[in-house]
Amino acid sequence: MWRALAAASAPARALCRAPPPPPPPRRAASVAVSPAAGPADERVETRVAGLEPGQPVTLRAVAADERGCLFQSCAQYRADSRGQLHLGTDASHGGDYTGVEPMGLFWSLAPAGMERPYQRLVPRSTGTPMKVEVLVHQGHSLPGAFPGPVVAKAEVERWFAAPGVRRIRLKEGGVRGSLFLPPGDGPFPGVIDMYGDEGGLIEFRSSLLATRGFAALSLPYFDFEDLPKVMKELKLEYFEEAARFLQRHPKVKGPGIGVIGTGKGAELGLSMITFLPEVVAAVCISGCSSNTVADLHYGEMTLPGLRFDMNKVSVSDAGVFDTFEALDDPTNPANSSCVIPIEKAEGHFLLVVGEDDRVWKSPLYAELAIGRLRQHGKENFELLSYSGAGHRIDPPSTPFCQAKATTIKEALAKWEEKNGQKASEAKEVKLYGQIPPVERMDESLSTLVNCEKLSLSTNCIERIANLSSLKNLRILSLGRNNIKNLNGLEAVADTLEELWISYNFIEKLRGIRVMKKLKVLYMSNNLVKDWAEFVRLAELPLLEDLVFVGNPLQEKYASDQNSWIEEATKRVPKLKKLDGILVIKEEEEEEGTN
Repeated sequence: MWRALAAASAPARALCRAPPPPPPPRRAASVAVSPAAGPADERVETRVAGLEPGQPVTLRAVAADERGCLFQSCAQYRADSRGQLHLGTDASHGGDYTGVEPMGLFWSLAPAGMERPYQRLVPRSTGTPMKVEVLVHQGHSLPGAFPGPVVAKAEVERWFAAPGVRRIRLKEGGVRGSLFLPPGDGPFPGVIDMYGDEGGLIEFRSSLLATRGFAALSLPYFDFEDLPKVMKELKLEYFEEAARFLQRHPKVKGPGIGVIGTGKGAELGLSMITFLPEVVAAVCISGCSSNTVADLHYGEMTLPGLRFDMNKVSVSDAGVFDTFEALDDPTNPANSSCVIPIEKAEGHFLLVVGEDDRVWKSPLYAELAIGRLRQHGKENFELLSYSGAGHRIDPPSTPFCQAKATTIKEALAKWEEKNGQKASEAKEVKLYGQIPPVERMDESLSTLVNCEKLSLSTNCIERIANLSSLKNLRILSLGRNNIKNLNGLEAVADTLEELWISYNFIEKLRGIRVMKKLKVLYMSNNLVKDWAEFVRLAELPLLEDLVFVGNPLQEKYASDQNSWIEEATKRVPKLKKLDGILVIKEEEEEEGTN
């Protein structure tokens, strides 16, 4: 009986027994990028923890440039048996790159799907770090597809100038540019830094060089301040003055200085080390061993420039220009006067080329340079040749650009082929939405002498320029670019009747008063924010149709359109149409009732 009672009480004892402890909670996923802030050319370590073993995830990087243009990249990974990832040792299985690429998320950053393609993520200002957000998403998602839920994220800052680096803007004699000095007393090795035919002042490589201990002079040579607007011809004396300035600077260690250049800048570097005793080392990235495009003068000597034959430019299915065959052949005896006599140089050369350069044949040009040096018994060079690399080889982990910007000359050639007409004879020329986008209104616009309507909208133009030959221009469309001011319009002030310049970055209307023939101004979605700028429009005697919606000033009245119209027309009383609405003046209403 006792045995039966014991058996009967066993289930009751089981019910009273404490339940087993629950499994430990799964740790939340996390991502760490180290260092969280540092130089833009420095490698970072990216690690993910807290995942399930073997869990598939997609890592994304997202950044925006100063204009607000969004760039992103992605790669597919799978967690190891501990639920961890390390981008320094684990391979990507898909996305924007595959394999072990510790910095892949950074160098593969490209314009997001809603942005214009083929833009470059480079800083306009070296004083502000680039912020990159790294996100971990559930599951595998393809580039451009909507990713899964975010399970972890982190932010990293990429500096282009270390703390203590000084930037000094130069206006020293004829020399223009920016001098970057490392922190400390020095002296430091000095280097002149130049880019190619995009013109203007490009500073980010110089500031990174200063971060690494060089006194670096970012040297523009056209299309900047009072330098020539176009690259028609160059004088080596300008570069000589820059070299002497840098060499004699109290923070610079002598006796000689170096030069680093890309494209046309590399070619100028070859000429500098050849003819200028101050220059004792040259790093030439994707350069030509002959002078190109613009004649180079030095005293009584002239090196003619090889020319581009636009009939040899091809266009891919994606609309990208391939200029690989377009430059005149430097090996042709007829072009021997263009060759830079680098055998005269006493310094050292570092030649850097990408074997997939489609801008021109930089591997061949490096071979020609080496052959010329060896022919004269010299071995003062080193060659770095990179398989799969293109024309633009920038500091480590700089985001790639898949194609060079379209020039006006190239865009006009494509327009002529499509329309079967010479652009110089046309009254209307449409160059909008180029792929890759146009970045500069260059001197080729001067051929449009008969043009009455010109469209350059939906590109990446930053400055209005080179309109002085367009004596018949009546309508100019520049919407959806990166224009920040109206300088340059004075060249067409006597003829321009309509300006379409919406979706830019214009905050000030200084200089618009010269547009005495302007009747129509479409400038919605810019950055004008106060009445002091708006009233400048009253100085336009013929302005009657204005679109201004989307500017911060107008958005203050977004909930009360009538007040906006009243305030705006009070200040610009000659308007007949504002933001697409006919403006009815009080005196007109009174006449109607009478």
